[in-house]
Amino acid sequence: MNPQNKMVAAVMVLGVVMMTAVAVVMKSPRWRQKAKQQHQESVLQGMTPDKAITLCGKPMLDETQASQATPTRRLIFRNDYALAVELNFAASTAEPQTWRLAGIQDPSGEIKYETAVSQIGVLPCLDAKQGKKPDQKQQ
Repeated sequence: MNPQNKMVAAVMVLGVVMMTAVAVVMKSPRWRQKAKQQHQESVLQGMTPDKAITLCGKPMLDETQASQATPTRRLIFRNDYALAVELNFAASTAEPQTWRLAGIQDPSGEIKYETAVSQIGVLPCLDAKQGKKPDQKQQ
């Protein structure tokens, strides 16, 4: 291979490497955002009342209603901004000790947090991976 052909090949390889690097850098924020969203959804899918209490501290209200066809449990916590946040759990009658997160809202029911991002955003203590900030107060 003569030197001129080697130079052309080297420039082409360098161009491909640079284009690949640019593509990776441009897509990286989306990949990170998607990974974070998947993590938050996973955290919420496995959330139970006991886990929420362990992660967020003692709730202002812990109320269980077993008189309905579906047993429910309601926890109300204060977030970092002193806003009340209600977590609603439901259990099947077949497995009354197996709670699943049914929803997160403000106690009045006017604001419902429907996405994983908004649910973790309003009550970040639910995600142990984020960790507690030094100035975060215990409930």
